[in-house]
Amino acid sequence: MTLLHNMSVPPRTAARLGGRPVASGVTVYSLPFALIITELVPGGPFGPKLGHLIRNDPSELAGKVIATFPTPADLFRRIGRPLPPALHQDFLLGWRPAEGHLREDCPRPEPAPEGWQRPHLCRDPRRCAGVLARCYGTVLLARREPDFSWARLLGPAVAFDEPLFPAA
Repeated sequence: MTLLHNMSVPPRTAARLGGRPVASGVTVYSLPFALIITELVPGGPFGPKLGHLIRNDPSELAGKVIATFPTPADLFRRIGRPLPPALHQDFLLGWRPAEGHLREDCPRPEPAPEGWQRPHLCRDPRRCAGVLARCYGTVLLARREPDFSWARLLGPAVAFDEPLFPAA
């Protein structure tokens, strides 16, 4: 076997690793946040403390939700049926938001996709419940039977850079 190599081609001298969001924006889903921000759960923390709790200690927020709504059924009687995500794939990989993913100082990706926006937290409890009920860790399984337990719904926030709901 003869192996030929074209010596006239310049060598690759640098490799650049980069990543960017797939969609034009990132949405973070946290049911405790959505319930506190819409004032369905009274007396919640606001501002930087709320962002810190969403990232690092969702159990304090979960306690406030359970004190207001003892069971998930009580919650859904109040807010209505959860909205399932409009996902055409079998699964979608997400991640846990880190420091900087919930504030205005979120780094702009380079190159930024056209129409890119800073990450935002979903404020609709029905959408948050629909997404989180189908998540296993940070993986959204579209065909998964939804799990509407408090353990699943009140867990840590999950971020996705794919639009899971049609634009309103």
